[in-house]
Formats: sequence, C-alpha cells, structure tokens
Amino acid sequence: MNSRRLVMLVCVAALVLAGVRVGSARPATDDTNAFAAADAQILSEIRDHSQAMENLEYLSDEIGPRLTGSPQLKQANDWTAAKFREYGLTNVKLEPWTIAHSWTRGTAHARIVSPAEHPLTIVSAGWSPSTNGVVRGPLVYFDAKTKEEFGKFHGKLKGAIVIYQEPESLSPPRPGNPNAPLLRPMQAPPPVKGQPAEPSPFAALQELGRARNEFFKQEGVAVVLRDSGKPHGLLNMTGIGGEKFEIGAIPTAFITGEGYRMLFRMQKHGKVEVEIEMTNSFSDKPMDVYNTVAEIRGSEKPDEVVILGAHLDSWDLGTGSTDNGTGSMAVLEAARTLAKLNLKPKRTIRFVLFTGEEEGLVGSAKYVDAHKDELEKISAVLVHDTGTGRVLTLGLHDNYQDREIVDQVLAPLKELKLLEPTMRRSFGTDHASFDDAGVPGFLVIQDGAEYSLTHHSQSDTFDKVWKEELNQGAQVLAAWAYNTAQLPAVLPRRPLPYRPSTEGAKAETPKPDPISEMDTKIVEQVKAGEAELKSNLEYLADRIGPRLTGSPQLDKASHWTMERFKEAGFSNAKLEPWTIANSWTRGPATGQILSPSHHVLTLETTGWSAATNGELRGPVIGVAAEKPDDLQQYKGKLKGAIVVVGRPVEMVSPGNPLLTPWGEETIPVALPKVDGNKPMDFESFIKLRQAQTKFFEEEGVGAVLRGSEKWYGLLNMSIAGREYAPGTIPTAYISRENFTLLWRLLDAGAVEAEVNIGSSFSGKPVEVYNTVAEIPGTEKPDEVVIVGGHLDSWDLGTGATDNGTGSMAVLAAARALQKLGVKPKRTIRFVLFTGEEQGLNGSKAYVKAHQNELGKISGVLVHDSGTGKVLTIGLMGNYPARETVDRALYPLARVKEIGLAEPTLRSEGGSDHVPFDEAGVPGFWCVQEPVDYDKTHHSQADTIDRVRWDDLTEGAQVLAVFAYNVAQLPEMLPRKPIK
Repeated sequence: MNSRRLVMLVCVAALVLAGVRVGSARPATDDTNAFAAADAQILSEIRDHSQAMENLEYLSDEIGPRLTGSPQLKQANDWTAAKFREYGLTNVKLEPWTIAHSWTRGTAHARIVSPAEHPLTIVSAGWSPSTNGVVRGPLVYFDAKTKEEFGKFHGKLKGAIVIYQEPESLSPPRPGNPNAPLLRPMQAPPPVKGQPAEPSPFAALQELGRARNEFFKQEGVAVVLRDSGKPHGLLNMTGIGGEKFEIGAIPTAFITGEGYRMLFRMQKHGKVEVEIEMTNSFSDKPMDVYNTVAEIRGSEKPDEVVILGAHLDSWDLGTGSTDNGTGSMAVLEAARTLAKLNLKPKRTIRFVLFTGEEEGLVGSAKYVDAHKDELEKISAVLVHDTGTGRVLTLGLHDNYQDREIVDQVLAPLKELKLLEPTMRRSFGTDHASFDDAGVPGFLVIQDGAEYSLTHHSQSDTFDKVWKEELNQGAQVLAAWAYNTAQLPAVLPRRPLPYRPSTEGAKAETPKPDPISEMDTKIVEQVKAGEAELKSNLEYLADRIGPRLTGSPQLDKASHWTMERFKEAGFSNAKLEPWTIANSWTRGPATGQILSPSHHVLTLETTGWSAATNGELRGPVIGVAAEKPDDLQQYKGKLKGAIVVVGRPVEMVSPGNPLLTPWGEETIPVALPKVDGNKPMDFESFIKLRQAQTKFFEEEGVGAVLRGSEKWYGLLNMSIAGREYAPGTIPTAYISRENFTLLWRLLDAGAVEAEVNIGSSFSGKPVEVYNTVAEIPGTEKPDEVVIVGGHLDSWDLGTGATDNGTGSMAVLAAARALQKLGVKPKRTIRFVLFTGEEQGLNGSKAYVKAHQNELGKISGVLVHDSGTGKVLTIGLMGNYPARETVDRALYPLARVKEIGLAEPTLRSEGGSDHVPFDEAGVPGFWCVQEPVDYDKTHHSQADTIDRVRWDDLTEGAQVLAVFAYNVAQLPEMLPRKPIK
C-alpha cells in the first residue's frame, strides 16, 4: 500500500507528493451544502427541547397498548391528532379504513396433566377464537416440513394439542451484534427489467402455513401452541386473522420458550397430555380504524410530498413502547421541530401514523390504495420501526437510482455518525407498501437495543426506551424530511418489476445460470490451488525478499512472476518497462542523544533521502506547527539543527471499514485521535507538509527526524524525494518510543543529538517493469477487465502483506481461471504493478502507456490492504456502476466462507486503482479487515508470519470471480460522469 496514503492521514508521516487524492467522491461538506444551516437548527432544537420522551411516556402509560380496532388505539389516534394541531401542523385528520372484526383478549390457562403436572404460561394469539371450554388432549409434534409430508398425520390429530416448530436453544444466549444488519452478506440484487420479481422471502412460509392450518382444521385439531422463542419467560405475539382481520380457524396460543421446550423434550419420551382453556371475543360487525395524518404545507410545490411514517398500533402484552411508540413519537417530534422552526420546506412534509401494521402492514397498504392518484407526487417515504436503538443508517430497499441523492441529503448530519446507506430490503414495516407501488420507500436501520426481547412481548414497556437514541432518531427523520423536501426534483423511481400472471409465472421455469455455475467452479479451483498460493508467497517473501523499486530484488521478482504466468499457460506474459530517475540503496542509520542524558536512537533512513556527511551533531529542535504561518516562529533558528517534526498525538487503531461513519476515512492504519466531531483536514495537512519541506530547505536544517506512529519499536517508511530524485534534507524515521522521549526532553530544556543517515543513488535512470498476462476475450477481445496488485514493497520487512498478499492473490486468480479453461467474452488482464510505494508510479506509467485503450477497459480491481478478509469492493463513488457490480458480485455473497457484503461507494486513495479512476476508468479496490495492518504496514513486522492463509485464498477467489463475471456482462461497466 502506498506510503502517501499514510502521509495524508497521519501527522507523523513524510512529505505528501502531489497527485494522490483521497476521498474525491465524498458527500458534500457542510460549508457547501445548502441544507447545513437548517439541519443545524433541527439537531439543536431536538437535542435541547425534545418532547419525545414526555409524549412516549403518556402514550405508553396513560393510553397503553394499542391493538388495532381497540378503544385505546382510537384514543391514541385522537391524542396524536390533537398534538399535531397543538404543534401547529395543518390538514390534521384521521383517515379511516375498515377491518372485518375487532378482537378482545380474554383469559388463557394451560397445564401439563401427564406424565407429570406442570403449569404452563400461555397467551392467545391475536384473533384466535376461544376453546370450547376446557380442552384436554394428547400433545402431537407435527414435524411435516412440506405439504407432501402432511399425509402421515391423517386421522391422528383429532382433539390433539399440536406443536410444529423445532425449538432452538435459548441458553447460552447468542452474543448480540448491533451492527449485524450491516455486516451480513449482500442480498440478491433486484431482477433486471423484464424479469419477474424475486418471490417474497416469506411467501413460501406463508403458503405452507395456510396449507397447514387448513389441514389442522380438516383433521379436527383442538389447539395449536406456538413457541415464543424468547428466554426468561417472555412471550411473543402475532395474529392469525390475516390481513382481513377474520376470526382465526383454530384456537392458537403462544407459550413461553421454556414451556415449549419442556413439551418438546417430554413428547420425545412418550405420551403427554395437556389441558387448555382460552376465552376471547370478537366484534359482531366490521369497524373503522384510522391512520393519523398531518402536514407542513410546501411553500413552492405543495402538491409534491415527502412522508415520514411509523405505526401507532401495537400488540397488547406490554404497552407498545418500543414497537412502535418510539417510531411514532420520533415522527411526532420531527413534526414539532420542523413546525416550531418555521423552515417552510419547498414540498409538503406529511406525517402519517399508520395502524394495522402488526397484522400485515394493512394500514399503510390502505393508505397507498386511498392515495393511488397522488403516488407520482410522493417523492419518498421514510419509516421508523425497529425499537429504541440508535439509527445507524438508512435502508434504501433496492432504490439504487436514489443512492447518490440520499448521500447528499445526509451529508450535513456528520455529528450523528451515520454509516453508509445500504440497499438492503426489508418487508416487515410500512415503507414496503409504498415501495411495492413504485414510490421510493426507505427504512431506518437501527441498533438492536434489546429489541429481540421487547418485540411483541410483555417487556415492551416505557422503561426500555433509551432517551438519547430516541432523540437521535427524531433528528434523522426531521433532517431527512426537510432536506428531501428541498431537492430540485422528486426522487427518481426504479422500474416496477415484471409481474407475470399466476399461470404465466408457473409456466416460466427457472433457467440454468452458466455464469453462476462457472463461479462455483472458480471458487473451488482457487481453493484447490491454495498450497501453490502459499508456496509462491513464501518464495516471494523469503527467497526474494523486500522489493524496493529499482532494486535487484524487484527485478528478480518481476522476472520470476512472468515465468510463473508462463508456467500457468499464459504465453503472452510479458514485462512492460518504465523508467525511474534513480534507484536508491539504504545505508546504515544510527543516532544517539548526547545531552541532557545519553540514549541510543532507533532509526532508519527515509526512502530516497539525502545522506548526512558522516556524523551530524547538533541541537535538537522540535517543530510543532498547525498551519504554515506557524513556521515563522522558527525562522533563523534551524540552521544545522536536527529537527523533530510534529508533537506526538494519541493514535486510534482502525476499525471495521463497513462500520466507519459515512464520509470518514476507512484507511487501515492508525489515525490521530481528533476532538469531538471535527474530522481531520487533509488538504490543510498536505499544505503544511509542503510548506515545512520548503521552509526546512531555506533554513538549512541539518536533518529531519519523523516519529513512527507504531509502538514497540516498529518503524514506518515513506519517500523523501519527488519522482525518484534525491531528497534535499537527510531524513529518517525514529521509533515512537524515541520520538516521545525526545519531546519530553525538549519540553524540559535543551537537547543535543548526533545522527548518521546513510543512503546512495544510482545516479542514472533505471528501468523497472510491470508484469502483465492475459486471457484473451472470445467475443470482445479489445475490451478488458483488469485485476491487479503491486509487486514492489518497502524494505524494512519482506513485503509479505504489503503487497505480497495482493500480488500472489492476482497470480492465484489467474492460474485458477487458466486451469479451468474459461473463455471470457472480454479479455481478462492480470497486472502486477511496481513503484506503487513511491506514488502509484507503475500504475500511472501503465495508464499513460495504454492511453489509447482506456476507453475499452471495463473495470479494474486492486488487492492491496494486507492479509485481512475481503469484506466487499470499494467503488470510488461510481454510483452508476453500483447495481451492475452487485449483480457481478452476488455469487460471492452466497458462498458461506466468503459472504461478501454489499459494495461500498466509499472513495479511498493510495493504491493502483486510483490512476485508472482519475483517467475515467472504473477503478475499484478490495475493502479488507484491518487485521494488524496498522502494525505491519511499511514496518519490519511485514513478514510471512503475519499472513492469514484462508483469508488470502478468499481474496484470490474474489478477484477471479469479479474478473470473470465482469468480463461476461452484456456491456462494459458504467462510468462516473466526468467532472
């Protein structure tokens, strides 16, 4: 990985070289974002004056649970309408829709009668009928998993108490991960235009459930018991009356997880008899229920609408505080805030509290039907409905066409630390009713926050609500709604999927997917070559060693890799030359503190640094400048001095790049800890480094010492010169321990030191090489897909993880594809770049040499972040390519061991995809787990011992499948608009 990447991020790094960019496709910054001022007011108002908790307490405790069709729900409708009016909203109304029957819960009792008596805790399922008094019957485990298996129970269920779920263990509890929704393998992309939609993930289960219930009814089942699936006596709840709110066919109850597991265990050992009594009641006739609706009218386009929504109804075991009092009150708080601030949005912002959600999104479906004539005027809908947890990001439900706009909408909300928006679909809340009708329907993705426990249980009470998280959710809703209302146009729609008739769908048999079949073979072939991958990397790291650009070792590695390609059957393997001004050889570097006390320094010469003329003795001066003007205080004081640059700062190890707030850097090195929400200003940092170099030259500095950001004696490395020219000032890296020691001594008084920094140069240009091989395309051989990694390294370690791993993964991918004899439509080219560590120079030379064919390069994927697992692919802000890349990569999500997450649109500089990206070619990089990259990167710890072999093999699998699938696409990958 390129040293300049570190320079731009770590205050202790070397001079920044022009030409490497970082984060060029980020969301707009606050000072240029038109929404920022209003959003600041919104966030402040909710932070300082929120009424969300006060309102939720009233809803939970004074009104209570809000079963659809109950008096409490109507009371909640009236109360929320009154609050909307109190807050100054307009067009406040209750929009009615009708259910067939309301339902009132009665009592439910159960016990095991034999072989031993045990009391059981049960509750009736919603819309369950009563039992015919006390019912006693045998327990039967109905283990049929398909309709075809139902027959074995014919004539055996009359009067039975039936269970049908195989229970999972409740203890020990599974460790929770609040970020799990964002780390899962990517979902299947939506169908392309003209293909039928994927069936609902619940469709097969629902159909099996309907058939099972009908079979139970015909067979005379007395009662069905369902597993609550929760620990600690918590119950669960759902309805059996369907979306029409009909009377359920069979008395059905939920039983505690502990009770269900006891029944399940006991029935394995013999007959079990159970006694149950349930009493419930229904309304005699249909009744109206209501969605609560209110608006802030638009000032310019009042007929165009942005909707914030949540469901007001709940189940009735608890008080419905987290499902979904939290969402409803976050919507109400967003309405209060926007009305109070009198921001006058261009479009109407409508607030809808749906009902009937718990029985199948019925209230939102009825709303969509009642407003079908205005759906084209609804820009988008955002729904809050996953409890009390912090909003992590937005789920866009396959609305690829809106992603770039949503990024702009969320850009001013940096202080909320939202993660990157996801395309993830969810069918379990009210946004789906709109999305099914073609309106962009989004949901908030939240921290789990005990939701699995409180959801539908008696534990869903006000005391489970997290105040700060509830207010943060309201902030997200309010800012999103205002910003979306201010956009130049309504959000774009995606085409509705092709929906054939029922008969037509049956006639359309699935067709084999030859690409998917080949992907399976590719993954298996790469795995089969794992031993050779390991052997090659061991040879490269141990037998050839570090591969400094211009060194004999790199030349040997270039020729060796060319021979490996040829041995694999690539007769076209070749070395493409380019030239550097000087090769450089590291000399010895020593140093010591002479006064006020004696200490030996650990240091190494910076790449292409000038040498001292033997031992240099002089005063040590610490230069701590935050901006170029600060350097003037040192004018006339640095001649002949040994300068220590930048005070030590606390460093933060990198985390999972997928969990880094959107707009922040994900580079896998240690970064300076910053105060509060203020991100590092990289442009200012670069300017400061450039000013420092110029100032040090003018002042006649004797030598420069830069501190490593790594502890335990690990050093760093980067380049001191430009374009392989000798640096003008002798420069070295010193260990972090020495760096902090020097500053402590400097703070106490004068310090004198002695350094000897050695280096030598070739004094003439040297030819170096990129290694290139390819599999020619069969249909479009002039169109090319490139996978690459850099072969060069720094020379403190052996370059095993930076970037022996990437270059050998490329070789392994190439070998697997060649061995399978693939015949790609487009040419697949494998490139091992050199000169990456000094500024992406080999890939720049490649782009320059291939200038005439850049328009024919479909895409480039580079592997260069060490030995960590490839989590996904980074697309450098290439929004147009996102959906296409999803389709190309989805087979890797289905492989359990790989489980590729959905691609990220983040931009990251510092590796060989960047020159292609800057030239307009889709240039992507492998986003990897950091592992210990912040420690091994450019240090003496970069050795073969650090390699994770399984993860490296998976990286090669990703490269190979990407290359093949992109080569098979109907068209080349879409390109970013030229800016």
